[in-house]
Amino acid sequence: MKCLKTVKPSQDNAVYLYMLKKEAEGKPKKVAKIAALNKFLRIYYARVSEVYSG
Repeated sequence: MKCLKTVKPSQDNAVYLYMLKKEAEGKPKKVAKIAALNKFLRIYYARVSEVYSG
């Protein structure tokens, strides 16, 4: 998440925007990063399971 925060992604930036949204809501930086990590893992799992499901 640290790398994602320092290098703004040009494509697939849903996780980056989500992290910025959480920080704007007033969440501590660590909480925002963990929430973004959770979102990233959900997206990753969905994409991987889509590939291997058939």
